[in-house]
Amino acid sequence: MNKGKVIIKYLLLLVFLVAVFSYAMFQGGFVSWFLFYSIVTVIVSTILVALYPFQILRVERDVHKDVLPSGDTLIVTVTLHKRAIQPFFYVRVQDLIPSSLGTYEECGALFFFSFQRKLVFSYEIRDVKRGTYKFESLSLVFGDLFGLFERKKVVPCETKVFVYPHVHQLSTLPVQGIPKNVDGTIQRSFEEDRSLAGVRQYVPGDRLTSIDWKQSARSSKLMTKEFESYHGEGIVLAVDTAIGDRNEQMFEHSIELAASLMVKFAEKHPGLKVAVKYQDWYLVEVTRQTISKGLMALAQVEPRVEATPVIHKMYREWTGMQVYYVSSQINGQLLAICRTLIEQKVMVTVCVVAVSEQDRHVLMELEKIGIAVFVENE
Repeated sequence: MNKGKVIIKYLLLLVFLVAVFSYAMFQGGFVSWFLFYSIVTVIVSTILVALYPFQILRVERDVHKDVLPSGDTLIVTVTLHKRAIQPFFYVRVQDLIPSSLGTYEECGALFFFSFQRKLVFSYEIRDVKRGTYKFESLSLVFGDLFGLFERKKVVPCETKVFVYPHVHQLSTLPVQGIPKNVDGTIQRSFEEDRSLAGVRQYVPGDRLTSIDWKQSARSSKLMTKEFESYHGEGIVLAVDTAIGDRNEQMFEHSIELAASLMVKFAEKHPGLKVAVKYQDWYLVEVTRQTISKGLMALAQVEPRVEATPVIHKMYREWTGMQVYYVSSQINGQLLAICRTLIEQKVMVTVCVVAVSEQDRHVLMELEKIGIAVFVENE
């Protein structure tokens, strides 16, 4: 079909050239022959320019942020470096955007003959989605005035972008999950099992029971105690990526909840560990200064169809820790995992986005074994 269109264009150009030549022969005079030679000159130059190789010295793609939160807008600037004396009639540049990155209207530009060494254009991608993306190449199309010669060239240009989950302010925080007198264990307060690391200035949201009133009186401002760890080892934010019967929207909300909890915990607790379930459990330590490491880990997760194993060697490493288990589903599999963690002497708080009426019986079973449940939207 395209080859037939090219043949038709050549025939029309030939007919047009013959018609102009015939007009010059029969009409005669300076104007007629000037018109004929002008058209011949344009056609010959078109052919020569089309045959001349268009060389791009290099291509650059700049993003205003290579790490940004989901829902934000990504601004992309593309620059083509060429020689000043580079004949061309037009070049159409199209950036090849990774699928599902976001919404955009136009990601290309059309440039006509120019002596500029740089051809620059910018575009925006709105409402970017969580994930890791890689721009790999750009598409360049060169053509002539009559559309007879058109060549396409794909230029490699790699750019990586990380979109981490949206972090929002939590109205309430999950309580510490302490088994209710399991095996004769007596419930203790939030601070009893932690060693004091120092004091710092009070931040809105800190527990009132952690305020150091003596230091506050000396410094004339509220000071709060900062503890090293929970039960000597710290806390774990476990992110279960099994989706079960939930939709992907619910899964994304659970990842946002995990990111919000991680940022909040990292502000106060230096002993935070984030465990993310990929094909296997992946553990990363996060502090206030290295929150980006945890956000990167959450940016790369994808929903899994297979269920999370009930028994895993990682659970033994959580013995004595406080585990905040974030899940998008509430089912028997989650209940079985929590029972395994209880057997490993792990204190568990299950964190979910929302619950349905069908989930209520699982919540009751979790409460019976001493598991605290935090529901963000309840």
